[in-house]
Amino acid sequence: MIVEKHIVIEGNHQLNGMVEVKGAKNAVLKQMVLPILAPGDYEISNVPNITDVAYMQEVLSCLGITSSFEDSSLKINSPEDIGIETPYELVQKMRASIIILGPLLARKGQAKIAFPGGDQLGPRPVQMHLDALEKMGANFHLEHGVLIGETDGLKGVEINLPYASVGATENTLLAAVLADGDTVIENAAREPEVVDIVKMLKNMGAEIYGEGTSEITIKGVESLKPTNHKVIGDRIVAGTYIAAIASTKGSGSILGVDPKTLPMEIKKFIEIGINISTGENSISLESTDKYDAIELSTLPFPGVATDLQPIFGTALLRAEGTSIITENVYDQRFQWIPEVQRMGSNIQTGWQHAMIKGVKDLSGAPVNSTDIRTGASLIIAALQADGNSQITGIDHIDRGYEDIVSALSSLGAVIEYN
Repeated sequence: MIVEKHIVIEGNHQLNGMVEVKGAKNAVLKQMVLPILAPGDYEISNVPNITDVAYMQEVLSCLGITSSFEDSSLKINSPEDIGIETPYELVQKMRASIIILGPLLARKGQAKIAFPGGDQLGPRPVQMHLDALEKMGANFHLEHGVLIGETDGLKGVEINLPYASVGATENTLLAAVLADGDTVIENAAREPEVVDIVKMLKNMGAEIYGEGTSEITIKGVESLKPTNHKVIGDRIVAGTYIAAIASTKGSGSILGVDPKTLPMEIKKFIEIGINISTGENSISLESTDKYDAIELSTLPFPGVATDLQPIFGTALLRAEGTSIITENVYDQRFQWIPEVQRMGSNIQTGWQHAMIKGVKDLSGAPVNSTDIRTGASLIIAALQADGNSQITGIDHIDRGYEDIVSALSSLGAVIEYN
C-alpha cells in the first residue's frame, strides 16, 4: 500500500519574521518557452524550484531543447532544429504547456500538442488562443486528442480578445514577434507577468509597444537572439505569506516582490485591518487585534488576482462580520470552501459568490488539496485552527510554492511533511 505524503500543521502559533519569494511561476513557465523562438544559449535567474518548472523542462526536452537547473538559475540550449510535438502524458500535467503553440507555429510552421491538463478549475477555454492564431494564418484540427496546427506563414493582424485572457495574450505575443507585419492585441492582459515576458522578448530583439496597457502592438521581426533574464518576484506567493502571517496575528516582511504588482490586494489587506508598509522590493505587515469583514471581487489586473481569492477567503474566516467574495474569472475557484467547512468555518455559496461569516474559532481537521491555491489556502486555515490538521494532495502545492513548509517553519509555524 502506497501512503501519500502529506503536510501536518499544529495550529495557533504566531508567525513572525522575514521570508523571501522567488520568481513568478506565471512568468517563468512562459519565459522558458521563449528559446523555441531562436536557437542559442539562455540563462533565466531567480527561478523557483517548483514541480511545474520541472514539467516544463520535460516539455522542452521533447522538442530537443535541453536545460539544467541549479541555484535558482535555469540554463537552456535551443538547437538549430527543434521538434514540434509534445506527448499527452506531459501536457496533461500542466495547462501552461499550451503556450508552446504560438512560438512553434512562428518558428517551425507546425505544432502538435495534446489538449492541456493541470488544476481542476473547470473550463478555461483554449478557443481564444486558436481564434487569434487562426486570424494570423494558422489552421487547426484535432486528431486523436492531439491539436495539430499548421501555417504557411503568420501575418500581422488586429486581434480583439473577447476577454483579457493572460494565456491568449501571451500565445498571440509569442506568435506575432516573428510574424510578417504588425499585430495589435486589443483588450490585452495587463498582468505584471505579461510585462515581464515582454521585457525578455525585447532583450531578444522583439519590437513590442504598450505592454502593461490594454493595447499591445507587435512589429514582426525576421529573427531573434538569445538573452539572459531575471524573473520578476511572485506576487501570488507574496500574497500567500502576507495572509499566513496576518491570519496568526503575527508580523513580518516579504522580500523579493514589487508592491506595485499587488495594488488592489494591498488595499484589501489594509481594509481587513492589517497594517502594511512597502519598500522598493518588499512588503512589511503588522497585525492588529481586530479584523473586519470586506467585500472582494476578482478581476484581471489591476484587480484582485483570482489566484489569491482562496487565500483572502481563508484569511477572512475569523474576521468580524460577513465577507462577500465574488469570483469573476474561474467558475471552480471555490474548491477550497468544502474543505475549510470541515474545520468549522461558516460559508455559504451561490453561483459566483461566497458569503463568509466570521467565526471565533476553527478546529484542525484532515483536508485535501485539489489545486495549487486551494492547497495554500488550506495551510492558512490550518495555521489559525486549534489542534492538528493533515493536508493531502500536496503535489499540487509543490507545483507553485518552493518548499512552503520550510518557509513557514522559519517564521514559527509548527509544520512538517509526513
